[in-house]
Amino acid sequence: MASIRKRGSSYHAQVRKIGFPAITKSFKNLALAKQWARNTESDLERHLSVTVPTSLTVSDVLERFEKEVMPQHKGARQERYKANTIQRLMPSIRLSILSTAHIREYRDLRLKTVAPSTVGRELAVLRGAINYGIKEWGINLQNNPVSMVSLPKVGRGRDRRLEQGEEEKLLSVSGELKRIMIVALETGMRRGEILNIKKSHIDFNRQTLLIPLTKTDTPRTIPLSSGL
Repeated sequence: MASIRKRGSSYHAQVRKIGFPAITKSFKNLALAKQWARNTESDLERHLSVTVPTSLTVSDVLERFEKEVMPQHKGARQERYKANTIQRLMPSIRLSILSTAHIREYRDLRLKTVAPSTVGRELAVLRGAINYGIKEWGINLQNNPVSMVSLPKVGRGRDRRLEQGEEEKLLSVSGELKRIMIVALETGMRRGEILNIKKSHIDFNRQTLLIPLTKTDTPRTIPLSSGL
């Protein structure tokens, strides 16, 4: 059952259910506290029939996902960093009681310090790890609570173009960095794509460059200008 107490200017809500640790959270007004308590109790009810080892934590799932699955991903380094952030902030939450309330609390906490896009990518890693565990490791969850929480809205992508004099400033550097800048300006390629360019990818007769590994896993060929 849920209990709500006023402490100073805030309301302290706590939900208790036999077989589960108490879950608490503070709110600025009573209405939010009551709504959170109802949602949390509902989450716990839905998880009563979940068959998951009681000792298995969110951190355990992410650690195994990091070792067995992430190395196969091109963005493994970035995924590992995001997983470590989640493990630091959710170190001991058992998977058997992980609820949408936990995910919402994590989302709201992170939004105080990082951009919505960052929070979205972090939760995507957690969602992927749990889904993989359900499909491949026999974790018997009725649903993935991460998929049931609204992700923060991400702003429009940047479409800013160089202003007068900025290109000259960029190209004022020397050496390899200048060559990278020129390729980026002429082709619009991503940093990772530029750093993975090999001589065998260039067709000098046709003045084209093959990009075999892309963010979308679809190879593409781009024309090379005379400036290159």
